[in-house]
Amino acid sequence: MELKYLKTRKVNATLWVEIHNPPVNFLTMDLLEELHTLVKAVRKDDSIRVLVLTGGRDDVYIMHFSIPELLRLHAHNRRLLLNVIVKFKPTAALLNYCMTLNNWLMDCFPCYEWLMLKTTKLIRGYSSGMFLWLQMTRTYQAIEQLNKVTIAALNGPCNGGGTELSACFDFRFMIEDQGYTIGQPECLLGIVPGGGGTQRLPRLIGKAKALEFMLKGTQLTPPEAKQIGLITDFFRKNDFRTRVQEFADMMSKRPPIGIDAIKKSVLGGMSTTLRHGLSIELEQSLRCLDTGDTIMAMEEYIKYISKNILTSDMSKAKTRDIVDLVKKTTDTLEKAEIFREFQGK
Repeated sequence: MELKYLKTRKVNATLWVEIHNPPVNFLTMDLLEELHTLVKAVRKDDSIRVLVLTGGRDDVYIMHFSIPELLRLHAHNRRLLLNVIVKFKPTAALLNYCMTLNNWLMDCFPCYEWLMLKTTKLIRGYSSGMFLWLQMTRTYQAIEQLNKVTIAALNGPCNGGGTELSACFDFRFMIEDQGYTIGQPECLLGIVPGGGGTQRLPRLIGKAKALEFMLKGTQLTPPEAKQIGLITDFFRKNDFRTRVQEFADMMSKRPPIGIDAIKKSVLGGMSTTLRHGLSIELEQSLRCLDTGDTIMAMEEYIKYISKNILTSDMSKAKTRDIVDLVKKTTDTLEKAEIFREFQGK
């Protein structure tokens, strides 16, 4: 695959994707299109268990989305009368319903998604708004729903579209000792965080914190971002990539079917009722129990229990002995020391 804005390197079962769009890695439509293509290829590659996105040079992650591309939308949207449509409630409601249906069709039929992206790209020179919106939302959703563990390694300042993109990942890590910050400053320019920020951030950190973060438009330090749940953790610059790789190596030992099923259950359940969410969870449970990896893991765990727990005399065991035994068992599970290699089947 020929890449212009992205460079890749594989470490063990982890694919590192580095963004190269000098000088400060502005997000653009072309970059998002390339990332979308790469993510779809990663989905089909069973040798990749973890995807990491980071900046391709020190001190630069993603500044924000390209402002010139956003500014062009003012004139381009008028060419399709989109500015008129949203001024009236009936037509605005119709647009909302049409776009919701369109998203549903793209979710169900990949060929329809391809057709919509190609069609809107053809008229991009005349009116780029719909292509930008579709390409951004489909790229972000492809990352969010990827059947792998995903990590955003923020090795520099992160704002706007970069923050929205990072919110699609399962885990987010920052460098703590260089003064880097993360922000969502669109409100200061009179626009909305239109890359899913108004939808994903409340789901990620809660409504109150998300509103404060977006309406104030202020920057958060890594400790502040971790405190509200916006990032997973932060490390020093000198060992940042090493620490992220260690985490990725640990996650790569998790069974692929379990990763995919949990993500499907969480993402599907968050957008529906508890009643329906439990049905989604049941569906994924049935799916897991029909795979070789799951059966193998359970059989190996039964052997471990028989050898290390059932043979112990618990009648005279003290509380500390039981706690230590449970801890040893959970540590062994966490490090995947009792399982053969998962095949992804």
